[in-house]
Amino acid sequence: MKIICLQENLKDNLIVLERICSKNQTLPILGNIILKTQQGSLQLFATDLEIGVEIHTPCKVEQEGEVVLPIKLLSAFIYHLPNIKISIQKKGNYVLITADDFTTKIPTISIDEFPLIPKIQKDVVVEIQPQPFQQGIIQVLNAVATSHTLNEISGIFLNIQPNTMKIVGTDSFRLSEKTVFQKNNYTTTTPQKLILPYKTAYELSKIINQTENVKIYIEKNQILLQLKNTQIISRLISGEYPNYEQIIPKTSKTKITILKNELISKLKLASLFSSKINDIRITTNTHKKELMVFAADQQKGEFQSTITTDMTGESCEATFNYKYLLDGLSNILDDVVLFELNGPTAPGIFKTKQGEYQYIIMPLKI
Repeated sequence: MKIICLQENLKDNLIVLERICSKNQTLPILGNIILKTQQGSLQLFATDLEIGVEIHTPCKVEQEGEVVLPIKLLSAFIYHLPNIKISIQKKGNYVLITADDFTTKIPTISIDEFPLIPKIQKDVVVEIQPQPFQQGIIQVLNAVATSHTLNEISGIFLNIQPNTMKIVGTDSFRLSEKTVFQKNNYTTTTPQKLILPYKTAYELSKIINQTENVKIYIEKNQILLQLKNTQIISRLISGEYPNYEQIIPKTSKTKITILKNELISKLKLASLFSSKINDIRITTNTHKKELMVFAADQQKGEFQSTITTDMTGESCEATFNYKYLLDGLSNILDDVVLFELNGPTAPGIFKTKQGEYQYIIMPLKI
């Protein structure tokens, strides 16, 4: 194999693949990537056995071939080079990298040791515009359970129907739901329900190109997400996602319309005085149109602030984990947020005015 390519064409792609590679001590081969020439470009592939990412990088192919190299060393070396033309050539059991005034040799690893790249039949397809898909994933990721005994909630749930796609994440204490209305945002050949692992969803949100649609091919236990120059192959989480809709309140006792940044500011100040369980008390007085934020701790002292804003319904009180409140608010892009309360024991909800996003949070029991 011999190729010539620009440093900038390799650098960012290697950074992506380094995140994918496993640090599994029992399978050190997973700390390497495949470099393979294909149809006038360089194909880079990394996997941790749960997710595999293949990226096509522009280059000049002078000799076809493939090699396996350690990603950490290769990525760091390419990263520190200037943006110059680089020659990569396989010579026996090592790779020779040359450019300008330097030459380096990196030992290769046998391709036979590398796991087989899985193949997926491209018969079930969903095609979605990148912006709503990427935004939807980002808006639910911080609610996903990253460590939980219930495996089904350790990923994001995609419920793809002819008219709406729902993207959901939960850790049983809070839940995010993003609704993507079709309206030319996506097409599907058949309704689908699947659970995408957290790592796959996270990497997808980073890789999605804002100008290219994402094509999704689904098999029973696997998924292929295809972008212009990148393919992500991942296992799917088996099992049935919990019936989360039953915990979403159908009505609310108190409805508040509030400026997002003002509420964030008061919550951050209150958080300085919250106890070890991160508790903040929210109290509403609908007669005075006031929302009070309160936190207290024996060692730290206490904080209280009042926000005058539009609200209807009953006056009420509930205590929440302030970190979860801030997470929900950070997922909303609008300046104005709808905040609905249902008393001290029922879930609270953040919503957008358009109704395409909602964040449900359980109160603390104190």
